[in-house]
Amino acid sequence: MSEDWAAIAAEVADAIRSVGSTDDGYPAAIRREVVTGGSSFNPTTTPTYTTVHCIERNERVRSADGSYVDMSRRTLTVTAEPDFEPTKSDTVAVGITEEEADETSDWRVITEVRPLSPAGTAVLYELDLSA
Repeated sequence: MSEDWAAIAAEVADAIRSVGSTDDGYPAAIRREVVTGGSSFNPTTTPTYTTVHCIERNERVRSADGSYVDMSRRTLTVTAEPDFEPTKSDTVAVGITEEEADETSDWRVITEVRPLSPAGTAVLYELDLSA
């Protein structure tokens, strides 16, 4: 019997929303620049926003010998929204929804995207953010 990974992704999304700091979880808005005109040398872009829900983790980075270095890593574990896959060219603002997002929001660069995708269906994404 095969697993229904889309249903599992929905269950995981509900669980992440349930542990958030608001009634609808801990939101984050992901901004993606979409080319809407211009030329390949000078494209015109328009931002689009998508709301995901997340769990945030901050950890100190260790060197190869196991000692701590003077760096930390901020990672978001985010829900897998249908038909949306975060990329390293996107940016994210934590604590707001797509309706609240604008150019003045506190946008962070996504430096790494790691999907958890058993059987090819994304259930979660881990996003490392710039400082």
